[in-house]
Amino acid sequence: MSSLKFASGKPALLYLMSLFGLLVNGVAHGEANPYYVGASQSVTHESNVFKVPGREHPDSDVVFGTSIFGGVDQSIGRQRVFANASVQNNSYNRLSRLDFIGYDVMAGFDWATVERLSGSLTYARHEGQGDFSRPEAASITSGKFVETTEQVAASINYELITDLGLKGGVERRKVQSSNQGSTSSDLTSDVARLGLRYRLGDSLSVGGGGRITREKHPGSLIFRRSNTRRDLDLTTDWTPTALTSVNARISVGNGSSSQSGRGSSSKVTGSLGARYSPTGRLSFDGSFSRDTGTETTFLNAANSAAAGVGGVNVDTNRVTESINLRVTYLLTSKISLSGNYNRSDGSYGTLLASNTDNTVDHYGLSAQYDVARNLSLGCGFQYESRSGSSLTVRSYSSNTANCSVRYTLK
Repeated sequence: MSSLKFASGKPALLYLMSLFGLLVNGVAHGEANPYYVGASQSVTHESNVFKVPGREHPDSDVVFGTSIFGGVDQSIGRQRVFANASVQNNSYNRLSRLDFIGYDVMAGFDWATVERLSGSLTYARHEGQGDFSRPEAASITSGKFVETTEQVAASINYELITDLGLKGGVERRKVQSSNQGSTSSDLTSDVARLGLRYRLGDSLSVGGGGRITREKHPGSLIFRRSNTRRDLDLTTDWTPTALTSVNARISVGNGSSSQSGRGSSSKVTGSLGARYSPTGRLSFDGSFSRDTGTETTFLNAANSAAAGVGGVNVDTNRVTESINLRVTYLLTSKISLSGNYNRSDGSYGTLLASNTDNTVDHYGLSAQYDVARNLSLGCGFQYESRSGSSLTVRSYSSNTANCSVRYTLK
């Protein structure tokens, strides 16, 4: 096993200075423990780094990940300021050309007036290894494959009457790849939404509104295009008990594209999610969604607790149906076990504007041991596979095993 080396890339000093600047500002406000800092070390073995068919003799490798992280969460009267950041140095044992420095930054501000107005402003940015399982990534044979996702969002809420509120928001989303072989996934997306939300009781609320999404794909002349989609969203949130919650969305809309046949043709999209904890030790989470690739990408980004080698999965399917199931069990007060199954069934549009089935299955098991209040150990195993149906979407299988140690100072 080779010694760790600092991966080439953007200067880590810039990220470290930003991170500790956030922490110092958080400490200055003086609330009890409004901040945390920490470090982690991980070792990951990947059996098929480039996600190629078995007949092509997949490359396996060991990846060493060293990370420092920190955050602050500070309330100031009716307002709240929060931020967290991490920097990860990732070194491959053999495929050193893939070495990279990844980072995650998230900051936000929640505000409220004495009267009926409230809102939020958030910023998130992730840079990490791109996903080699994407169909267009099959052409990447040299150089790095680092991908950046960025999201800026602002929302505002106005309480019209006691149980009825007006909600609006805007977002700017971006995806950018460092490798010319995957620039077909680069995009800039603007989203605007406006709607009403009505609370039927303490446990149930419903909503409805309009949403406009405009995308620009600034790639080469072949890939360059713009899309516009308009949706009517109907939503509901139900919390019948403290242990159970359900949320749902149905969207009816249509899309148009500057390239014939390349826009989203799906009329109906939506999602359904539920959480159930029959006991204090056992919990179940499940969700189903059918949406455009862009929406699925930024759902992944929002739910990404940490970046590391895997990072954010950029979805380039025109339409994706996904199922996510997870069960978590607290074996003891210090040991937790979890298992998960994810299936992504997508319709991938090729250069000829035809659609090819792109279905990927993921199975995972993991365990975490909290050695002390600030120290934890974790290990996990994941298997993923795809049965290819064309020269563009090819079959593969891959095993990933990972162990890590994490120390947090609060």
